[in-house]
Amino acid sequence: MSRVVLSGVSVVFAEGTPWERVGLHRIDLCLEPGDRALVVGGNGAGKSTLGEVLCGTIRPTAGTASIDGEPLDRATARIAVVIQHTRLQLMSATVGDELRAVTDTPERIPAVAGEVGVLSLLDRRIDELSGGQQRRVGMAAALLRNADLLVLDEPMAGLDENAAAGVVRSLGLLDPAAIVVTVTHDVTHSLPILSSGRRGRILSMEAGRLEELSAA
Repeated sequence: MSRVVLSGVSVVFAEGTPWERVGLHRIDLCLEPGDRALVVGGNGAGKSTLGEVLCGTIRPTAGTASIDGEPLDRATARIAVVIQHTRLQLMSATVGDELRAVTDTPERIPAVAGEVGVLSLLDRRIDELSGGQQRRVGMAAALLRNADLLVLDEPMAGLDENAAAGVVRSLGLLDPAAIVVTVTHDVTHSLPILSSGRRGRILSMEAGRLEELSAA
């Protein structure tokens, strides 16, 4: 079972220049197997930067960010991500092609695609889909990767009530030990995600600092 640990993580942009800006300030965080965490905060609070550290796309300026002791920026094969502008990460021509490209267990595609609500779209070209449909395709692809850590960026944006409920149900297809972190400003619609794991946590970001508001 995997554990994600951030210890004294700081991120400084344009360090040593007149444009230097602190994105994260000495973040300590331990995510245990099965955790579901919401990272919330206003614009510029640092939640997106924290999400990028967890994705392994930003290496901390100071401190360490690891999964089972391996730096996150070297462990990206163990991390799945669904970004808000999902079209940028969908590389195949059709939905079916995209899902087949990310899994070595294609027999799981019907169940995952059905739960997320894209089973009827397998033959559709991705360029023909709405933004909400593309986000659901990205979710299905992320689930099929069987990652140890899943990072979601505003997963409920543009989804109607039924589609949002399908996203929450689909998280039940993950390994029970998988960790899910959701970066969002929409706490209300993202709260149901917390019920899909062993422990739900709300983490608040402000001025690059992290505070845990609740855990249950």
